[in-house]
Amino acid sequence: MKILIVDDSKLMLEVLSHYLKGEGYETSVAEDGFQALDLIQKEKIDLIVSDIMMPNISGLELLNLLKKFYFNNIPIILISSLDKKAFIQRSMGLGAIDFVTKPIDFKNLSHLVKKYLN
Repeated sequence: MKILIVDDSKLMLEVLSHYLKGEGYETSVAEDGFQALDLIQKEKIDLIVSDIMMPNISGLELLNLLKKFYFNNIPIILISSLDKKAFIQRSMGLGAIDFVTKPIDFKNLSHLVKKYLN
């Protein structure tokens, strides 16, 4: 199973990729929504873990683009330091399957990844 990690922080990309590889998943990384869209067209992606606050295309804009076009069958877990109920509800309303707040609880993330890939 391949997970696409989208975040503008190189450190977060490294940490998440290392952790998910340790859990037995293949990973691809993108530093923004444009790179993510490019990878989605080139690779078979089973799940996306995306930050929300990014330059160019935010995680919410990425989610909206994927929902509008033919890639809308890829489940997306959004990550953000914004822990506001209305914001989380909006994300879920746009089609995110789940929402993880920073700092990331890696056991919870692992549980969610397993849940949505099975």
